[in-house]
Amino acid sequence: MNAIFKRRSVRSYTDRPVSGEDIHDLLHAGMSAPTANNARPWQFIVVTDKEILEKMPMDNYTLGVKGAQAAIVVCGDTEKDVMKGALNVIDCSAATENILVEAADKGLGSVWYAAYPMEDRIKHIRELFSLPENIVPYAVLPIGWPEKETEVQDRFDAAMVHENRW
Repeated sequence: MNAIFKRRSVRSYTDRPVSGEDIHDLLHAGMSAPTANNARPWQFIVVTDKEILEKMPMDNYTLGVKGAQAAIVVCGDTEKDVMKGALNVIDCSAATENILVEAADKGLGSVWYAAYPMEDRIKHIRELFSLPENIVPYAVLPIGWPEKETEVQDRFDAAMVHENRW
C-alpha cells in the first residue's frame, strides 16, 4: 500500500522526460481498473507535444499541466455504457485512480484535474482534441517528475468508520 500512501497531488515538475515505457505502464494500470459489466468504456489521449500541453489548461486552477512533460486525458465512451454515461463516471474514476497510484509508485507526479462535470472544461477539452460526441473527457492528468518531494500523510480517520449502523 506504499504507493497509495505516497500519492499526492503534484502541480510542478522538472524538465526530466517521462519515458514511453512509463506512459505505457500508467495506461496499463488504468486499463486494469474494475469496470461495471466489463464495459471498459475508457479511452485515453496521451499528450507529449509541448504546444498542445500549453493549450490544455481548462482554467487558472489547471495551469499545472503546462509544466508537465506529458498528460493523459481520461475519457469515457457513452456508447459502451448501458446506463448512458452514469457508469462511465465510476469506471473512468477507477482508471484515473489506478494511473495516479502507478505514477506515485514510479516516483512520478500527477494531479487529478476534473473535466467532468464542468461544462466549460468539457467543452475546452472536447474542442482541443476534436472529440466525437460519444466521448466525454473526465480527467486531465499531467505527468512529470516532481519538482519537490511531497510528504506522506496518514489520512486515516477512525471517526469516519461506522460499524453495523450509523
